[in-house]
Amino acid sequence: MTTRSKKKVGPIQSTVITKSRIENSWVMLIKDTLFNNNSFRIITLPHPAHSSPTKYVLDKLNKKMFEVVTFSEPFRSLFIGETVKSDGSIMLVTPVNPVFLVLPRLREQCTSRAVPLEDLLSEKGFHEIPEFIGDLDCVADLKGSAELKAYKYSEVKTMEWLESKVRKLATLLKNKKIHVTSGSSSATFVSSTLNNDSIDEEFYLKYAHGIISEYLEDDLVEVLEKKFAFKSELIESVGKRKSDASELLEANKRVKCEINEDSELMDTSFNSNVVKKQKPLTAKEKARQKAASGTKTISSFFTKK
Repeated sequence: MTTRSKKKVGPIQSTVITKSRIENSWVMLIKDTLFNNNSFRIITLPHPAHSSPTKYVLDKLNKKMFEVVTFSEPFRSLFIGETVKSDGSIMLVTPVNPVFLVLPRLREQCTSRAVPLEDLLSEKGFHEIPEFIGDLDCVADLKGSAELKAYKYSEVKTMEWLESKVRKLATLLKNKKIHVTSGSSSATFVSSTLNNDSIDEEFYLKYAHGIISEYLEDDLVEVLEKKFAFKSELIESVGKRKSDASELLEANKRVKCEINEDSELMDTSFNSNVVKKQKPLTAKEKARQKAASGTKTISSFFTKK
């Protein structure tokens, strides 16, 4: 009896498989502590502002949630080993308050009646986050027994909570010397030499309002903006959320990388073993390098003389 021989994968086929895996992979930057966490997992939920599917990270060990933010620029590729990944986008994880994710459902289902938290978050995806929320006392009124956790939406509480979030974030922006005036998008990574005392506090409030608004529905954004009563010239200087969405979104993404939910800087330390050591040159490569010394490049023949 003859045995069936197993087909071996050649080097060319192996290279194709490797390229395919890299092309279909993600490049994500996360903290070491989160990467080594066995309870780390990714789920998809509708974004609270526009309902688009968005990825979130659950850290069940520390009872924290993170949003996966994609930073992408045109004409960007990544070199991974000896392979080029055409999609040069990079994913970052930033802490997010789960109350923002529940707020649209709370406003939709709990405006006229109280609904138990378990029923409110019974749909797929949402059923995994009740343990990350704790309670909704900051945006809703508790009805019935504490064990039932039935909540009715309160607009008064919600606006007070959002106002406190904006003011807290504005203070942090000022302390971290984040650029909030014109040209803030290009100056986010540049240390500010401008005296913060010379900048109107309302600029920081407006900029903080723009960041918080990225997680709110349009009607809530307008109500919150009226609560602060920003000056018309200030709105033109900083930029409205909708009129200049692309520029403000890129600036907000950069700020989110520095600021977390508790107003602390994120630890962006990574493993040092990612950097590979340079291989020593072989005798043939050394001879080729020696022979090429003193020769001109092709581009040198096309320069002006």
